[in-house]
Order: sequence, then structure tokens, then C-alpha cells
Amino acid sequence: MNRRSVPGSGAEIQKNVAGFLKNNAAMIALLVIVLLLIALFAPQFFSIQNITNVARQASTTGIIAIGMTFVIITGGIDLSVGGVLAATGIAFSILTKFGYELWAAVLCALLLGAIVGIINGFGTIFFGIQPFIMTLATSSVTGGIALLLCDGIPVEFTTVSSPVIDFFGNGNVGPVPGPFVLFAALAVLSAVILRYVPFGRYVYSVGSSFEGARLAGVRTTRIIMLTYIICSICAALAGIVTACRLYVGHPVAGSTAALDSIAAIVIGGTSLSGGKGSVVGTVVGVLLMTAVANLLNLTGVPTYIQQIVKGVIIILAILLSTKGLRQRIKEAWRGL
Repeated sequence: MNRRSVPGSGAEIQKNVAGFLKNNAAMIALLVIVLLLIALFAPQFFSIQNITNVARQASTTGIIAIGMTFVIITGGIDLSVGGVLAATGIAFSILTKFGYELWAAVLCALLLGAIVGIINGFGTIFFGIQPFIMTLATSSVTGGIALLLCDGIPVEFTTVSSPVIDFFGNGNVGPVPGPFVLFAALAVLSAVILRYVPFGRYVYSVGSSFEGARLAGVRTTRIIMLTYIICSICAALAGIVTACRLYVGHPVAGSTAALDSIAAIVIGGTSLSGGKGSVVGTVVGVLLMTAVANLLNLTGVPTYIQQIVKGVIIILAILLSTKGLRQRIKEAWRGL
């Protein structure tokens, strides 16, 4: 067998790295610019304590974004992740507060997330509801469930002591925050699945051409259903992590989760039309967005200005990664 064809060989790794650098040149350039701005205006960013805080802040969005990446590669989208985060965080907090075993509370929260994923997949596939509309509806439903479960009042469980809660909330492995360890583990697992497991190849094929994948024998219904389940379970896991960090389940905890995760994914080079994307790009996008938010906080920029900057960065990332942009502008200009 030719050495180049051996998975994990040096030649293949070099090819993958070169391909990633080529396909994500704009994102990498944007990351370099952000790091230079940080070095100029907020050198305190590079302190161990602040980097630890950035890693902890990136974890929740990152966990959701990893699950969302599977859905977006198939050409779908999931706007319900914020509601799932809130509802599962509340469910976990209530069960923990009233003395249920921790594993049971985690299992129930993840099961609730999986059920939402099944509903999203079922509505999208069997009834032909557009993913945007379907998940927007379930976002409203799960947000209402979160408020219903706690009657609109945050649920505290500060009296509960558990090393697992401590680890995934505010714990560390050396200098690395516990939530970031979970985020990194999920990222590695997802990258391996998308790269080397048949399911991952089917995800890309469905996003590239749904009809072509179906005619090729891919169980498209199963693939799309599984991606929505994965996404909702990741959102539920983020809800658990958020509750552990605050020792409270809050009904509006995931208000910006969908926007933040989609922004990170798009900045990471994943196409919203499907068929293109990577977990590595998503991770870089998450870290980039979190670093920008931290830079703005350190320099005292007001929250409303931060929202403007976030939107501008998303637009710039899309424009820089768009192929044939100049030709498209010319055609649009002629159409005026």
C-alpha cells in the first residue's frame, strides 16, 4: 500500500494540514489580526488567569457549536439549542436540588435533549418543515418549558456537594478548566467521526447532495435524525455545565446560544448550504469569538458596541471566505 494512502501517515497529515490552511486562510488571517490587537491594546489578556477564564467561557458555546456543526454540514440548522440549554439546566438543577442521584439527573437532562432532537428531526424529515421554522418553534416550546418547570424563578442547588459538579463547573486539570477538557474531548471525538467513520462521510454526502446520497444508498432519514439528536444532546450537556458553573439553573441562560454557536461555525468555514465544514474550524471560530469578546471586556467597550463588533466580524468572515466575490458583485451591479 502506498504510504500516502495510509490513514494517520505523515504524508496524509501534511496534506490535511495544507488543505485546512488553504481552505481557512481568511479565518487564520482574522485570528492573527485579533491576536495583534490584543497584544497592542490588552496585553493582560495573556495572563494565565485570563486565558483560563477565556477557555472556561469558550467551553459552553464550543460544546453547542460542535453539535451544531453536524446539523449545518447536512444543510440544516438548529435554533432550539438555547431553549434546550435552559430547559435541561433547569431539569438538572431541580433533580439535583431534591436529592436525586447525580447520574440520574444528568441522564434525564440528556434524555430531554435527545427528545427535542428527535422532534426536530421528525418535523424536518417526515413533515417537510423547513429546519429554520421547525427549530424556531421548538426553541419557543423549550424556552416555555424552562419557565414552566421553575415558574420563572432560578433554581439553586448550592447546598449540594459533588466532585463531578465542582469539576465541570469550576474545576481544573492543572491549569486547564474542567469544562474545556470536556469541550476538547468532544471536539477530538467529533473530528475523528467526521473524518474516519462512515457516518461522518454520510453527513457530508447528505449536505452535498441529498438526492445523490439517497440514490447512492445512504439512509438519509437516519443521518439527518442523528445529527439533530447529537446537536440537542450537546446543547443539553452545555446546559448541565452552565448549571454546574453557577450552581443554579436559569430559565434564560441560553438566550444567545444559537447566535453565538452559529457565528463561530460560520467564522470557522462551515458552509450554511451544507457539504463543507470541519470541527477544527468550529473550534478556532469559537476561540476567536471568545477572544474578541474578552478583548472588548478588558478594554471597557460597552455591551451594545460589542454586539455591533460581533456582527461586523461575522460579515467580514463570510465575505473573506466567499469565492468569486468580485464576480458576484459585478453581476449584482449589472442587475441594478
